[in-house]
Amino acid sequence: MYDTIRLFLSQEQTGCNFKDGLPALTNLSETFKQNTGQTYVTGNVGNLRIAMSEHGISIIGSLAKFYLGSNLHTLNRSDSRRAFEQLADTMHLPIQRAVVSRVDIGMNLITQHTPELYFPYLGQSSYYKRLTQPQSISYQNNLRSKKFYNKIAESKSKSVLIPNVYQGKNLLRYEVCYMQRLPKQFNTAAITPNTLTEECFYMGLIDRVVKEYQAIQKNSLVKMDTTKIKSPKDYLKQVLALAIQEKGLDAFLHHVDLLKEQNTFDKPEYYSRLRSEIKKLSGSNNTTTDTPEMIQELNRKIARVSENYR
Repeated sequence: MYDTIRLFLSQEQTGCNFKDGLPALTNLSETFKQNTGQTYVTGNVGNLRIAMSEHGISIIGSLAKFYLGSNLHTLNRSDSRRAFEQLADTMHLPIQRAVVSRVDIGMNLITQHTPELYFPYLGQSSYYKRLTQPQSISYQNNLRSKKFYNKIAESKSKSVLIPNVYQGKNLLRYEVCYMQRLPKQFNTAAITPNTLTEECFYMGLIDRVVKEYQAIQKNSLVKMDTTKIKSPKDYLKQVLALAIQEKGLDAFLHHVDLLKEQNTFDKPEYYSRLRSEIKKLSGSNNTTTDTPEMIQELNRKIARVSENYR
């Protein structure tokens, strides 16, 4: 479940010399910043990016990738505990005392259809701004973000080897990122790696992620009756009926009134004919508004996540 994390371990928290962790770092470099008068040592421990100064050490990166080699796999609670222990052993530092300032939770959902087909059914979410991309949708505010994207496509774009378990599958990735002011968001004094792996906190976090999904408005898109489409004219007729049903009959009749007021047509009878045709299309049973099967599928799979408290 845990993916990207950001940790900070201060000099006071470590009770030891940061230089103990230097042998574990690769790609070492040293930078002096004039504005702060401090020297920073940066490097990597696997995929994790490390930055050291006289005040402390920061660590950021995917915990799943560090421990499992890829974030195509997800970490449960026990895996996360072992991952933090491995990081502490590797760096010879008390990582469990670090303060967590960001944590991302990721879920991989194997779906019946390609992930992009689910996006139009996921509408607005209160207190978030909804943003769309060709292969993802995201919801953002100052404290958190939610994202859905095609994990297979994203992995292939980064030349990541797809595990056999996901070969030929559709993989929808759902992520919730807690980016700022975590103590306030979780109503606790501080969050550490030990906090993240406590059973009560972990269970509560899963519930939060499920509720974040449930808070998204689900769009019941109007579906065409394809059995009645025999020609392009039939298709366009259903498109018009769909638009009228989605926007409402009154809105389109109001348009006709505006056209009449502006003397748009040469023949007065065109207005009454148009009104009659709009009403006819509105009353036709060419479309249905059943709860989409795709949303039912996502609802089931997201709800199932809360059953896996481990």
